[in-house]
Amino acid sequence: MAAAQTGRDTTIIVNQQRIVVTTHKGETHVAVYDSTDNQLLKTRETVFANQQEVERVYVTSPFLPSTYTRAAALAPILPTVWYAYTSTNSKIGSDANSSSGLHTRGSGSSEVGVTIFEGITPLTDRGRWGQLGFSMGAQTYYTWMHFQPGALLQGEGSHVSFTPAASAASTNRLSYGGVRIPLMLSWQIAPDNMASQIAIGISADMRTRGKYRFTPADMGDPIERNVRLKPFGLNLETVVCFGPLAITGRVGLLPLFQTTTGKKAYTSSIGIGINMGQLFRRR
Repeated sequence: MAAAQTGRDTTIIVNQQRIVVTTHKGETHVAVYDSTDNQLLKTRETVFANQQEVERVYVTSPFLPSTYTRAAALAPILPTVWYAYTSTNSKIGSDANSSSGLHTRGSGSSEVGVTIFEGITPLTDRGRWGQLGFSMGAQTYYTWMHFQPGALLQGEGSHVSFTPAASAASTNRLSYGGVRIPLMLSWQIAPDNMASQIAIGISADMRTRGKYRFTPADMGDPIERNVRLKPFGLNLETVVCFGPLAITGRVGLLPLFQTTTGKKAYTSSIGIGINMGQLFRRR
């Protein structure tokens, strides 16, 4: 316990609570402050005047700015930058062996992205076992999808088709970009600066048109064309964070495109990223 006196104010610190005794115009005020997230919040005050005792209890409200300090206890969950290995399959969440008819290959297929905004709202108080929160963000990304060297992609209206190529390709890929809006429910396990978190949710995609390039291995003229993709997508998302390290998983619930034979292309990915908000979070 420590005590300090300045003028008419006496401050006593007991178990991280600050008790302030003030004398003003014949009244004695005894106020109790709790330390929450490095800020002092008045929780109780007793006034002694004219031989009477009046006690006031202070209750915080979710509509008062002081309660927004709860958000400071939540670490960001979305990776600031990431790189992911992607695959394209004919069924939701299936492995690369189910891509028959899509002529894709996993080697070299990848995605890079940047989180440009993230908002975090705490849903519970920070407790012994962690804190529940809701996260919403905005991300931009770019994806490269590689195909088998002997398959030539053709765009036919809102569908695509594959025909045998006259010669094998050294480059046979489809690339596209987009904006992604993730909505995540997160559980922060450790309330420390280097927090561990797990989150699950959904994300909505808004894609650009695809750019296709086929470069023959025999140095023939390359083929370039725009390909119409499904403009909107929906994904199942999961993120696991260990401090600034983020591991991501994503499964497409809506197809990226559909072939003229009825095959639908669903994407999935697993990636690794860095959470700059965690890396430089104030200790």
